[in-house]
Amino acid sequence: MKARTAKRLLHDVLFVHAALWIVYVLHALFGPATSPDERDWFALREVARLFVGGDWTSLYSERVLSSGTQFFRYPPFVLYLIAPLAVVPPKVAYALVCMIQVVAAVFALLLLFRIRKPAELRLNIVAVFGSAAMCHVIVSGQNSAVLALVVAAAGLCWASGRDVLAGVCIGLLACKPNWLPVFGAFVLWRGGLRAGAATVLTAAALALSTYPMGAGVWQEFFGMTIRSGEISTGYSAYKEITLLASVKSVFGWGFLTTSVWMLGLGVLTALVIRAIRDARPLGRSLALITLLAIVANPYASFYDGFVLIVPGTLWLAYKDDYPAGIWWMLGAWIGAYWFWDMAVFYYSSFVPALGAPRLAAGGLLLIGWLVTEALARPMKSMAILPATNHYPVLQYASSGGAHATP
Repeated sequence: MKARTAKRLLHDVLFVHAALWIVYVLHALFGPATSPDERDWFALREVARLFVGGDWTSLYSERVLSSGTQFFRYPPFVLYLIAPLAVVPPKVAYALVCMIQVVAAVFALLLLFRIRKPAELRLNIVAVFGSAAMCHVIVSGQNSAVLALVVAAAGLCWASGRDVLAGVCIGLLACKPNWLPVFGAFVLWRGGLRAGAATVLTAAALALSTYPMGAGVWQEFFGMTIRSGEISTGYSAYKEITLLASVKSVFGWGFLTTSVWMLGLGVLTALVIRAIRDARPLGRSLALITLLAIVANPYASFYDGFVLIVPGTLWLAYKDDYPAGIWWMLGAWIGAYWFWDMAVFYYSSFVPALGAPRLAAGGLLLIGWLVTEALARPMKSMAILPATNHYPVLQYASSGGAHATP
């Protein structure tokens, strides 16, 4: 089979899969059921109702829903964002959450295309909207698409030299503070103290906005944060996509798990630092940082995998900046994760005997992706031109002449 024919076949299969998958999801969500399942979106709505009703002492209490026990684990200023869910009927609240996530997914892709536009747009779009990750976000009513949008917006600001504005974008991640350390460190690396100050000031402004609520709400939040480890023990390891979850699925909770996790974090962080010190395109550095933020996260669930549209889209866009073998190797890691995510959470429902996997393979696949990207050195044809606005301009030779990349 010729390469062009194989590529066309892959595109067509993914396009048909995405179309069928969207139909299936719409039927499952809005078909026979009279009301949507009580999943994460419902827990957010219940918290919003307590907040609007003035019952601020129960915001961080556990809630037993039809989908399991749910906890509100966000900082208090997130209450302002979810308050509108309290004043509309459940179906409208769920539809509102879904609509926001779909719109955020579209704009995240558009921003990533502005960093560098992939040649295979159709493949990119159907792979995203036909993925298990997109379904996770919609079915659960989670906010991972908004998270991806914030990361993409910061990446575009970095690519255009607006590092302070990128710092403001990263400051918004205070809504999910477990994502801040890696991106916050990159803000300082890339933009210096001014960009770092913008991140801190943005997070501080969000925190100060809760002054009318009093200190009690923050005490409840910190109490919930301290219990995060205890809460996580109740979740199946395979539902998380981090290094910690992968190690936990092998060794269980204990000193050995903590030791291996810390050692692994050190090795992966060193690899990433070494890689971004190379003169590589900004898009590839952003992909690395995003992967590290997920893998090194103490808690990143399967629905957070939607943020992988950032490194996935950039991998496709920067095809010419990789040796062919490395680019295909990265594609194999991406494809393996995409299929694993779909098979474990959806395809397995057609084969109940498979059961839930004991190994948190998602984190291992992402580690493979991260390590491969970190070891993939920039092309030898790259030349560094004189700095413009104190940032180096990277230029690559190609058959059609040289072109600048951010």
